Amino acid sequence: MRYAWLYILLLPLYEVCVSQTPETRARWIPLEEDSIRVEYHLPDTDALRPVVLVLSDRYGQQANIRATLKVLATLGFRAYSMPLLSAPEQSFSAIPPAHVDSSDIQRVLNVAVELMNEDGSNGRLKLLAADIGANVAMEVVARFPFFKGAALFYPAGGVKALKRLLDARCPLILHVAQYDPDCTLADVNVLREEFMERGKKLQVYYYKDSRRFFFNPEHPDYHSKNTQSAWTQLHQFFRQP
Repeated sequence: MRYAWLYILLLPLYEVCVSQTPETRARWIPLEEDSIRVEYHLPDTDALRPVVLVLSDRYGQQANIRATLKVLATLGFRAYSMPLLSAPEQSFSAIPPAHVDSSDIQRVLNVAVELMNEDGSNGRLKLLAADIGANVAMEVVARFPFFKGAALFYPAGGVKALKRLLDARCPLILHVAQYDPDCTLADVNVLREEFMERGKKLQVYYYKDSRRFFFNPEHPDYHSKNTQSAWTQLHQFFRQP
């Protein structure tokens, strides 16, 4: 594989960044009645670069999100994350209930528009989101056509929630864990059939021996090998126009 050496380097970087909680820069983006603190890492280049906006799983903005920003910047992307009302920061000792705060839809839209139009951006923005963040992302790409892609890890809510992706108008990749009762392969296969019936494309990556939250190094269900495989697909996806 052309970039195999890069993937060998990136996973250790990801895990080291999590363990050391890498420093990130931050800025405040004004909203209509409030403002939101956005964390970011930028690539070491003056060239115009695409933007990746990261939305966390239900455990909120923790070290794994900052590590993800660091890796994305290393790959050459302008990487940002924002807190979600749907995902307050909380302990990994239990699995909190999944709930989408509808206010997050407009908040993500406002931040996305700001990031697309800032100096250094080439105007192309994709989403990387997991769990409840993926549910927010599904709603965003279903409503607004200007997103250039979304990489989603195990959205919550089964096939009923997944069907929202049928209204998306951008490229999609979906990452599914083998042992995940809330986003099963059977659910995804139902979705794939509907995509095919409509002449639309959905890329699905299935990870054996993994459970929900396998992409989060801070979670007990983290799976290092599958995370490395996922980063391979993410890099290829985000490099596409």
